[in-house]
Amino acid sequence: MSSAASTGKASLPTPPPNVVPCAPIDVDTSIFLNSPAIIESEKLRVGRARSSSDEGRARLGRKLKEIAKEVVGKEDVWAKYNIAAIKAERIKRHQYDPAQDEWRTDESIVRMQEKPFDEGAMRQCYRMKKLSQLPSDATNHAYHKIDWNQAPNYVAKSYKTADGSINTSEEGREACFGDIKLQYEAAHWASVFNSADPPKKIHIIRAYAIEFVDRHESPVMTVERFIEGTDEYGAGYVKHNTNSGFVDTDMKRLTPQLFSAFSFYASKGTRMVVDVQGVGDLYTDPQVHSLDLRFGEADLGLRGFALFFHSFQQTDLAFALGVPRFELSRNEKRALEAKAGSRGSTVDSSSPPPNPPSSDSPRKKSIAFQADQLKMLRVMQTSDAKGLKKAKAARRRTAFPAGGRKGSERINETITSLLEEQTLEDQRVRRNSAQDCVKGALEKALQPPEDPFAYMTKIDTATLDERGITHDISSISPDECTKAILGRVHLEIAVLYGLGRFNEGEEDSAVDLESAFHHICMGAMYNDPLSLVTLARALMHLSTDACPDVGDVLEQNHLKDNCGKEDAAGLLKRAAEGGAVGHDEKEILDARIAAISLLLKYTELKVDEKISYGLLLLELMG
Repeated sequence: MSSAASTGKASLPTPPPNVVPCAPIDVDTSIFLNSPAIIESEKLRVGRARSSSDEGRARLGRKLKEIAKEVVGKEDVWAKYNIAAIKAERIKRHQYDPAQDEWRTDESIVRMQEKPFDEGAMRQCYRMKKLSQLPSDATNHAYHKIDWNQAPNYVAKSYKTADGSINTSEEGREACFGDIKLQYEAAHWASVFNSADPPKKIHIIRAYAIEFVDRHESPVMTVERFIEGTDEYGAGYVKHNTNSGFVDTDMKRLTPQLFSAFSFYASKGTRMVVDVQGVGDLYTDPQVHSLDLRFGEADLGLRGFALFFHSFQQTDLAFALGVPRFELSRNEKRALEAKAGSRGSTVDSSSPPPNPPSSDSPRKKSIAFQADQLKMLRVMQTSDAKGLKKAKAARRRTAFPAGGRKGSERINETITSLLEEQTLEDQRVRRNSAQDCVKGALEKALQPPEDPFAYMTKIDTATLDERGITHDISSISPDECTKAILGRVHLEIAVLYGLGRFNEGEEDSAVDLESAFHHICMGAMYNDPLSLVTLARALMHLSTDACPDVGDVLEQNHLKDNCGKEDAAGLLKRAAEGGAVGHDEKEILDARIAAISLLLKYTELKVDEKISYGLLLLELMG
């Protein structure tokens, strides 16, 4: 369950041209979305997006009305809880207007269960029914006369205190209002995503705050329409990802993960919508990570970006919509491919293969062939005499040495010998592969490509979209600030490796230093000052705060003597320049000061360079 507690103003970034910001779906008019007929409705809605004819829109409107009537007549899934018998209460509804950045209020009445039916670490959920509006003749003594059996179902969520009671403090109230602003923020990026014409359009349910005006201290809760039913795949309510890096591997839906990644690039690296959950592509209760941490305690900022991208699998559809490849390490790609399972490889196929090359060489092929033959012999030796004759023939064909010992002993010894030889061969291949990956990442850091995303301009989006649709991906292409933020995200992944975050819960397992080193190099490639300083310290065999032992990768891959102070000096000079301002200016300033200090202390500079850097250091320390 996600949460947000924003006390600051959450203004919406300006959408790209030709994109009209939209609010989340109005829950009072979206009841038809819970119907099994949503599939047919979706087809009609997509048709409307592609046709501007008044006739087409009219047909769609009539169809949606028919679906709404069908759903209204359905049996109440909450009938067994007898919510209609609960005492009614008067509430004040607070609705946020993002265009004017103001709140509008009206009144209504609700019936809500006294005890929550579910809870998370910070909030608890209540079943509730609410009338669309307060009847003009309703009074405190006449609430019970209204027919509540037809009233829509809602979920009310409150922040809780340590003892489990409703949080009525000012902080709790502000947290609820912050959640509503967050919902509109997520809806804005859903609108931008839909404007890119993905195969599956997405929708975010509208939320608002209610205030129980007749209760002590007038507690405030957030309210959303209860989503029921199943999607076209037969699945009910599904949490596709979380704000801490979890990605659903059972449903393996592409759209939810793609939406999260798309929101990052569309916002130029300042936002990411996560905690994507709901029925089908009707989402509810999202969380937003932001660069300035404006969306409460569950907004993890850069760390949230890093946790997501560490588990994000690139797909053809992602390329088609303009989402570029996030550079993962060899080991990380291998892990993602293993998780991809029966869906097939969704990792970028143009990247180097994450596994060692298959046994194509004559030597390896011979070893593999002989091992198979030996396995066959062992199986046949446990069978009848006829099998033994076949075994002898097979041994002759594979030219095994003759001797006075039993065939099984010779076979066991040969198997052991071949497996040892195979193990040594595999170790050599893995070592060379790891060395190539580390060397390649380091080369990108020391000599960055002019444009790391140049390949995106060559992509034919129509061939990557199964529908053959051409997409304009220029609006979300990473600019210099986005690249700088990406560099910081890569460094954050290295920091998480150093903290043991990706050790799969095994405290004693070794940290993947190769992957940590890879991400430090990628951060340096994007000219992130902190990454540049971190990599320079590793090359000079100094300790690093990001991942203390990451410098050992150079020695393990026999690269320690191939780089040193000269390469480190080049990195530090780039860091001293500051790079693009894509994140915390204070961090950039600290990195520049550290870079100049290391230059003056550990590298050989000309006299004029020492004077120049010394003066710059005094200026920065000001």
